[in-house]
Amino acid sequence: MTSEDTIRNQIQNLLTHHPQINIDILYLYVPELKTLHQYLGEDETIKGYCIGLLEGKNQKYTAGKWLLVLTDKQIHLLRNPMLGNPTHIPIDFAKLQNTSTKLGWFFGQIHLETETETFRMIQIGKKDYQFFLPSLQPYVK
Repeated sequence: MTSEDTIRNQIQNLLTHHPQINIDILYLYVPELKTLHQYLGEDETIKGYCIGLLEGKNQKYTAGKWLLVLTDKQIHLLRNPMLGNPTHIPIDFAKLQNTSTKLGWFFGQIHLETETETFRMIQIGKKDYQFFLPSLQPYVK
């Protein structure tokens, strides 16, 4: 398991070219970042993240913001509601069958398809989406 400080440093490194994003406010707005260290392995490095709503083709997921984290090993989908239990969905790159992205006027979408489920992350803010897209691009099939 990775430490909280390591995760915070990795997020801070991602934000070096985005001085307008305050990491303290980001941690207040995205509580999933506080629990991310529980799900990442020691050797995983965060490449990017984005926030949006999650829909599934075969399963209904809890409403509210979800955090999508791309590491050098896999993709993590996290939801940590104020009331209720946290949800973590890891997706290995080897299990990805198809990925696609779409950018609208205000929001972006990301589709991740595995053998057992099709995930669709919607209402990703345009700035967050454009920040995340370069890190996802090598994995888009």
